[in-house]
Amino acid sequence: MNVLESTYGNLLRASFLILNPFKKAVIKTQCKVHKFLNIQALKILRNDHYTNAYDFLGKFIMPMNDGAVWADQDFKSSGHFYNPHKKKGMYGAQNAMKLGQEYYQKALDLWGLEEPEKSFFYLGAALHIIQDMTIPQHANIRLLDNHRQYENFVKRTYQYCNEFKVEHGTYRLHTIEEYIRFNARVALKVYKKFKEIPDTELRYYRTAKCTLPLAARTTAGCMLTFYNDIWERQRKKLN
Repeated sequence: MNVLESTYGNLLRASFLILNPFKKAVIKTQCKVHKFLNIQALKILRNDHYTNAYDFLGKFIMPMNDGAVWADQDFKSSGHFYNPHKKKGMYGAQNAMKLGQEYYQKALDLWGLEEPEKSFFYLGAALHIIQDMTIPQHANIRLLDNHRQYENFVKRTYQYCNEFKVEHGTYRLHTIEEYIRFNARVALKVYKKFKEIPDTELRYYRTAKCTLPLAARTTAGCMLTFYNDIWERQRKKLN
């Protein structure tokens, strides 16, 4: 990050501090979709017969959801952007790849320190990043391209459209980096496919029909990856 970008980032964070009390007032309603996706992910694991993982992970849904809410507080969401081709986020801010890596590693480290609640809190924050990367504007970094309008559409409709819900089909990858990169690439393809649809509601609907199931399935996959990672560490520790 060069001097100009660093200076811009400092100014951006200063402006966020001024606006912070206003954002905190609405943060809980904004994160309902993330909590919904976490619960959908657990259902997917159960229905895909990952029974042991489902039983174990389900015990920690509360700290995961707390972490999902925390991830949007204090304008940390300025770092929830990542273009997989340019390998950059929003100008002057941390990018989603680095932030996701940081949260996931912290979750692993805290598990190793026998702090399970804190561990799953940070896993929830990492899952939030993965889910955000299915939003096209988070991957193409076009904040003015109906970003807020699309997110408001999702918040308004996610509970009522069955097409947005999936109960099978875990997308299992190997690392947090792969989940972030995969979702960002798919989000860009979805944006390109539907961007010319003139009817705004129809464009949002078709986008969400692709991206919400993707978010739930990759969340299930990342939960399973974390489950395997912590137990692999446990096995190595005992040997």
